Amino acid sequence: MKKTLETKPQLIQISAAWNSREGAPLGRNQYVELEIKKPKANGASTKLPVNQKPCEKMAEAIVMDGGKRGQVVKVCADPACRVHHPNTPSPHQVERERAEERKRIEKEKLAITTRHRVLATVLQRVSAPLKKADLLAVAYYLIGHLSYSQVPALAKRHKIETKKDSASAQELLAKQVGTHDESELRKLPLEISLLDSAYRRPSASRDDVLADAAKRYRVDTEKLQKAVAEELAAKRDKKTKAKAKPKSGKTAP
Repeated sequence: MKKTLETKPQLIQISAAWNSREGAPLGRNQYVELEIKKPKANGASTKLPVNQKPCEKMAEAIVMDGGKRGQVVKVCADPACRVHHPNTPSPHQVERERAEERKRIEKEKLAITTRHRVLATVLQRVSAPLKKADLLAVAYYLIGHLSYSQVPALAKRHKIETKKDSASAQELLAKQVGTHDESELRKLPLEISLLDSAYRRPSASRDDVLADAAKRYRVDTEKLQKAVAEELAAKRDKKTKAKAKPKSGKTAP
């Protein structure tokens, strides 16, 4: 191989490895090895594979490693070659695409930064209590981001029933919320945030956000529990009596 390089110093040095470090032989990702075949004697023309087509940039190369080490082969190592690298953009095209991408990124950065600045300015001007339009914006966002299990739970609380071929529960909730006054709209964010806690019994290792809210609003939970227990007992008694009542129209023998 050393003798070959001394005889033909113009040979391109190539590697069997896909990538190569700077200054090392060209990796396989930087050249196409060619297998130029002689044209058929009868002159019949056939569609040749890319690696069997010659080009103006075709040159001889020596393989520096691998199974073909020391062999001299034909290669095309020009990335701008339209024959062997038809899908590789030209340097001019690459530079134009890079410039367009930089413009796109700068435009997007300008738009996002501006919107963040607008948000910061809006928040600086917000005063308490929120106006109805602001409360509606919060309500619509929360309804649109309800979890799968929260949608039917909230719909049931607001007495919304979905029918076949009708709007979804979320759409009906949003429509109903649009008719609420400011006092009702202020309750909705808290209602949604406490919804999951209201439908489960808290474990000892988990904070009870509903109980915390009850303490803040001075709700007597024990009194409410007693009232609920009495109501459920009354319903059971009523149901039991209805089952035990003799059917009308029957007389004793």
